[in-house]
Amino acid sequence: MNAPSPHAQNAQNPSVSAVSTTSTHPCYRAHLTPTDYVVQTWALFGSAYQELNARKLFWVALALNALIIGAVAAIGIDDSGISILGYELGIPGVTAKLFPDGQLYKQIFSTLGVGIWLAWLSTILALLSTASMFPDLATGGVDTMLSKPVGRGRLFVTKFATGLLFTALQVAVFAVLAFLVLGIRGGVWEVGMFVVIPLMVVFFSYLFAVQAVVGMITRSPIASVIVTLLFWIVIFLVHSGEQFTLLGMTASRLEIEALERKIETLQTEDAKSGVILAVEAEKPQQANWKLAHDLFYAAKTIIPKSTETIGLTSRALSLAANMPTNDEVEGEGEDASARQQRGFFRSRSVSDRKLRQAIQTEMDSRSVWWVVGTSFAFESVLLSFGIWYFKRRDF
Repeated sequence: MNAPSPHAQNAQNPSVSAVSTTSTHPCYRAHLTPTDYVVQTWALFGSAYQELNARKLFWVALALNALIIGAVAAIGIDDSGISILGYELGIPGVTAKLFPDGQLYKQIFSTLGVGIWLAWLSTILALLSTASMFPDLATGGVDTMLSKPVGRGRLFVTKFATGLLFTALQVAVFAVLAFLVLGIRGGVWEVGMFVVIPLMVVFFSYLFAVQAVVGMITRSPIASVIVTLLFWIVIFLVHSGEQFTLLGMTASRLEIEALERKIETLQTEDAKSGVILAVEAEKPQQANWKLAHDLFYAAKTIIPKSTETIGLTSRALSLAANMPTNDEVEGEGEDASARQQRGFFRSRSVSDRKLRQAIQTEMDSRSVWWVVGTSFAFESVLLSFGIWYFKRRDF
């Protein structure tokens, strides 16, 4: 009996024919090479850019960046005073001597540009623009993606990284234009201005991680934006509580220290006894403030620290741009008129300036690892859950 031909065997078993044909195809890969991974990832980035480019908010944000920088560029300052588009404002004392070496532009970019525009308005626009990325992936866009040899985990991470592209581009435009304004109008070419790009992308990643996971679960862009904004409010409330209790704890500590120094200067026991009673009465309050602050600090350590990250941005921008900082030390002999009542924190021994300096010293002592590292830890846990959910979900 003659053996059946290979074509007859393939006809009897189509699956064998398909495997054989695929394995002999010149484009067939048993395992993807590093070049294949790079090509796939680049294609995903290109697709995401085209998607963002097609949305109007992308161009609106770019236009607003240019408008804001243009408004700052319209401000002029010289030895005769300050002007807007050549029109002298006539503000006494505001001249180039008060703001030398482009200090006026540096302060505007640090406070208004970073503190308000990038930290709030631009971030909200970025959240709105990227809100549909993961809901679209969960409701239909995944079909085409998963028909290619792309793992779900890598697809999720790459999609998340491409979402950060919006903020990176927006902040890059802001930094470049601000750099040019500082150089042309202020006469100072500050490369340190570009430090805002990585720090603002890190800041946005905290919120975008929440939006990505919520969007994947709910498949709703609106729900993802609302939940992210609510989470942002929670972060702000925890930060406000931590700052308020830090203020109370610091004010109470400084009050005790000032009273103890006063005791050392008194000569009679009768005079000392009254101050000692004041110290003993203050110590329980200081303990209560410390307990409340420890609770808020523990909660703040767990969640992302958006305000502190923006503070790092402003601090790094100030240092890179050589902006002056208020580091004068308060003397012990300042007059009593400087010691004012501070609402909840009333003191006859500690001035507002000394309290502010103590708070600033505490904030500056918080390391970058604590601010960014613990925030990244929260973000990593959240994204790990999102990847796990994406892998196990049946599309």
